[in-house]
This record gives sequence, C-alpha cells and structure tokens, in this order.
Amino acid sequence: MKKTFGFLVCSTLLLAMNAHAAPYPLGSMSCKDIGAFASQAMQWREDGVSWADAKARLDKLQAEDSVEKKNMRMVMALVYGSYGDSWTVESAGTVMQVDCEAGR
Repeated sequence: MKKTFGFLVCSTLLLAMNAHAAPYPLGSMSCKDIGAFASQAMQWREDGVSWADAKARLDKLQAEDSVEKKNMRMVMALVYGSYGDSWTVESAGTVMQVDCEAGR
C-alpha cells in the first residue's frame, strides 16, 4: 500500500513538472514559420514601419487561430522591443526559430 501511494505521488509530481515545462502551443505554425515571421516583422521594422502599422499588418495576415495570433504578437513585441535593436532580418528569424525548437 505504501509503495503504491509513493509511486502515485512521484508520478503525479513528474507529470506536473513535465506539463509546466512544455513549450507554448504553436497552433498550425512550425518553428520554421515562427522564424520566418520574425524575419518578416524585422524587415517591417527596418523599413520604418511603426508599431501601430505593424499590428495592423498582422491583423491583415489572418492567422488561422488565436494561438497563432498570440505567438505572432509576442514575436512582434520582441522584434520591436529592445531585443530587436541588435537583430538583423536574418538573425531575428534564426533566434526565434532556435528558441522555438528549444521549447522557449
């Protein structure tokens, strides 16, 4: 009885830790898609597109679901924020794809 209870407790803790460490859902987007969008958003920034205009462009892209929109907005916030200050079009895509593949 004690072994079964201990096993259940350990199993529950391990499952909870795995669920907490899981990456954000991507919807139908792959990590490569996330990287490609980061490069696109970085190109907008380099072309002088304002944050407000970039958000409007995102709304026109018609992502398939709210998970994708949320992820794309997060990528745009990074690109237009201080991280984007040191990125190029190519590096933005690479960084976001690698982070996605690492589960971040």
